[in-house]
Amino acid sequence: MKCEKKLIRIRHYMAGLLAAWLFCIHTVPVFADRAFNDIEHSYAADAIEAMAAQGYVTGYQDGSFRPMHFISRQEWASIFAKSLKRTSNGKVATSFRDVSPWALPYVQTLQAENITKGISDQLFGAKHNMTRQDMTVWYARYFGISEDTRSSGKSSFVDQSEIADYAQASVWLMERLELIEGDTNHYFHPKESVSRQDATLVAYRIWLGGDGLRERAKRLLESLGNGAVTTNQPTSPPKLKKTVVDLAPEISHQRANPEIEEPESHSPRPDPPVSPGTPTEPKPEPPVIQPEPGPNSPVTPPVIQPEPGPNPPVTPPVIQPEPAPNPPVTPPIIRPGPSPRPPVKPPVTPPVLPPDHSADFVADEVVIKAPELVNQPDTYPSYQLSFDLYKEGHLVSIPNASVTSVTYTFSDALGVFDEYGKIAHSENIPAADGYIPVEIEVTIAKPYHVLKAQTKLIVKGKTPPVEDPSVIRSVYLATYTISQATTLDPATWSMPYVFQNAKGEVIAPGLLPSDLKLRIEDPKGIFDEDGHIANLHLIPAVNSVIPFKIEVESPSQGVHFISDAELTVVPGERKKQYFAISMMLQGKDAGSTTTVEQIEQARQMLMDHFGPNIKVTWAMENRFIFVETNRPQLKKVLEYVDQYGDEVGILDGYPNNLYGLPEWEARMNEWLYMYRYNALNELHQSGSLGSPSVFESMDTDQYRKYLPKSLTGFTVNPEQAQWLKDHFKITSAMGWSATQYNVNNMYGEGSPLMPYWSNKDNPIVPAQGNTDNSGIVFMNSITIDPIGSRYTKNSSRWTLHPGDPYVTDTDAAPQLYIAQQYLDNPYQRLNTVNYMSIILDINWLAKNHNMSQIWDSFVNHFPVDREVEIVGVDGLKQIYESLAGSNNDHAEFTLMFRGSGFKTAMDSNNSPANLRYLWTENASQRIILSKEDGDAAWSIIDFTDYTRTPVPKMPYNLDKNTDVSYVTGRNFKLNPTAPLTAEEIQRVKDRLKQIYFAEEVSYQ
Repeated sequence: MKCEKKLIRIRHYMAGLLAAWLFCIHTVPVFADRAFNDIEHSYAADAIEAMAAQGYVTGYQDGSFRPMHFISRQEWASIFAKSLKRTSNGKVATSFRDVSPWALPYVQTLQAENITKGISDQLFGAKHNMTRQDMTVWYARYFGISEDTRSSGKSSFVDQSEIADYAQASVWLMERLELIEGDTNHYFHPKESVSRQDATLVAYRIWLGGDGLRERAKRLLESLGNGAVTTNQPTSPPKLKKTVVDLAPEISHQRANPEIEEPESHSPRPDPPVSPGTPTEPKPEPPVIQPEPGPNSPVTPPVIQPEPGPNPPVTPPVIQPEPAPNPPVTPPIIRPGPSPRPPVKPPVTPPVLPPDHSADFVADEVVIKAPELVNQPDTYPSYQLSFDLYKEGHLVSIPNASVTSVTYTFSDALGVFDEYGKIAHSENIPAADGYIPVEIEVTIAKPYHVLKAQTKLIVKGKTPPVEDPSVIRSVYLATYTISQATTLDPATWSMPYVFQNAKGEVIAPGLLPSDLKLRIEDPKGIFDEDGHIANLHLIPAVNSVIPFKIEVESPSQGVHFISDAELTVVPGERKKQYFAISMMLQGKDAGSTTTVEQIEQARQMLMDHFGPNIKVTWAMENRFIFVETNRPQLKKVLEYVDQYGDEVGILDGYPNNLYGLPEWEARMNEWLYMYRYNALNELHQSGSLGSPSVFESMDTDQYRKYLPKSLTGFTVNPEQAQWLKDHFKITSAMGWSATQYNVNNMYGEGSPLMPYWSNKDNPIVPAQGNTDNSGIVFMNSITIDPIGSRYTKNSSRWTLHPGDPYVTDTDAAPQLYIAQQYLDNPYQRLNTVNYMSIILDINWLAKNHNMSQIWDSFVNHFPVDREVEIVGVDGLKQIYESLAGSNNDHAEFTLMFRGSGFKTAMDSNNSPANLRYLWTENASQRIILSKEDGDAAWSIIDFTDYTRTPVPKMPYNLDKNTDVSYVTGRNFKLNPTAPLTAEEIQRVKDRLKQIYFAEEVSYQ
């Protein structure tokens, strides 16, 4: 017993030290002498402060704890889980749909341990008030009682029959452990709600009891023997669904100022709702001085005034005849061990006894009423102790006939008070936070009996002078969340602040000092000093917490403090993403021709995963549409155009260097003539090859949807693009490769990332204005390492195409890795359009080794939680046009990605996983940065200036020594080590600032 008491005293001492340390280092002011500004009269004040110091409970933004508010089931579960250090294994996912997100970890923890239950399969009753019997049940389960445990005995409470069946054994165990007791009439009141102060006191005493309580409980349960019966689970208890709650974030939804959002705490989390009802504070029982720490309940009996007379010591007090309001129900008192029982409170709503007019007066209990004593001399003359009398828990008043037979005497060990309860020796009053042990002895002459009571009167410090309500004493964020990078628009996001004075009142913006300065200290580098987004890509994953500090300074107010804050990363609304797919249909001989079955299978696979509302391009080459045996395939394509809105496209893989412009014109005329002959034979006219009438016959309301809408190929020459626009109204083209021009190894770098309106003299250069705009949008099949081996030694590009690079795997891991980085690109909210694209030869995939398996694996494992729309080539062009307009002025694209680490059979064909890249471009320039893990700064590996003049005109027939792209700065082929000019460096800095990238960059 002595060891247990010593352990308790040590815990009290350590908790006190920790609380004092926390309050000393906390820069936000606290109220009065307590951690919270409304617990000075709470009998659980010491417990509340000790639990707050441990981080098990917190208060509200206004500095209050609201001890009399009822506590919800999910709030109580958080105290339970944290004070007993129950942690989640992460394997249980609760099915309750009414638990707040912040409470889910605690719910899952206690649910896994069969400690908490729901009220149905899907409802936990998270926001219902916690009842006294359920609190007992949770702890009994923690101590080892099970669903099948039934005690042969029952609790001794008068209202034992009102205890639910599922709680009977638990109440019995907790009573045997001397952790609960009833009111003065020994009623337990099992179904009444528990207040926040009671809940904290319960948790505090169990926490102090430690493992000793569990050992005692174990012995009690083992001693049951035949007295315990194992039965089926009773029908009355709720279904078992463990739930956990977080008291820590307790922030009320009610705003301090309706025009300003309720500020969050320094550890912001979602706000648990405040209980709709505020319970009346339980009337504390007469305090008993005991060596063990426990709640000291300030008592408030009616004022007793001594009747004047010659012998004041024997003159009984004059008691007001009107009884005081009935006290509320006393919550169960839980203690850490078999220490002296704490005071017992009177029951709820007892009838007030009528005045007794006989000479006899009977009372069985006296309670000292001690108002707050402030260590302030000017308050001493009016200070008065008084008392209340009770009979069987009911407040009674002294009848006039007996008033002379009742005498009383106050005394205290320090000699502060005289026998009437007035301050006689103020010099003996201890300093603030000290206490005065006060006693009273009441003598009732007829029938003769003596009543005694004790209490500890805490001395409060001198009330500080009233402070100007505009002086800042605390700062909070008016939000506790920030969206993940992929869904965040950094231009519209700001860090909202709420300032409060010493009373916790919100200071109106107009009253803030003009010299107010705020500075954010963020070690992660996400925010700059002004609280703006500095590095968008550094925002962590969903459910992560971003901690930082807010420094507040106002010289005019003499204010300078630093406050902790944090933001939780949450999902946001994603910007729509697109996936353009062009299916190649080619071949004229059996075995080399794309079949109807392959067409059906290719589209069905996409529909199975992405749904029926997809649209693709069927790009057909000359050989394919020339033969009549392919008419079934053409019929199937037209059927898809009618049914799904698919697109018809032209496929010409190598247009340059194979033939001159007249030959190109002839090939395109033949394509359209034979396409009409085999697909729309009813429009066929012999002898019209090369005539405009071929196109005109199809450019009608009935047949226009069957016209080719785009060109799919390796590259396109300006003359060819212009010819298609003039004769076939085609204004969209998709390149096969990562560069728009690479035939015969000739140089020409376009953008594999951003669609753009091309220059009329060079398709791989974005147009800079109306005068040089070709009116044609160019785009490429997507490449994840588009810089490839041109910039980084021993690395290569990686595309979505299952045949590039030539991997031998069948699980599409490289391709899925590429797609994932596009889908999770942190900069996608800044981009004009987010898209991927691919050109597929479905016949070649079907016939060549494992390529079909890779494509199948890619489609079936494509992330299903992303909003991706499948479109055709011209469909993507139209989307770009609707977002960017008819020029490139506002077009931009940024992507951050990492090498995959995959290697292939090809020599030096790998994508180093220790390299990160940042690719950003707009109509003016392309910038590529790289950083190897461990490097202190990013390196600039490419700067391409799209605004240089004159524009390099692309000749029709090229040799491999001709470079027709814009190459400046660090472009590898021009000069890999060339220094950037001062003007180029400034353009890089400006662009990086525009995309919210502020990490260190080496410009050498």
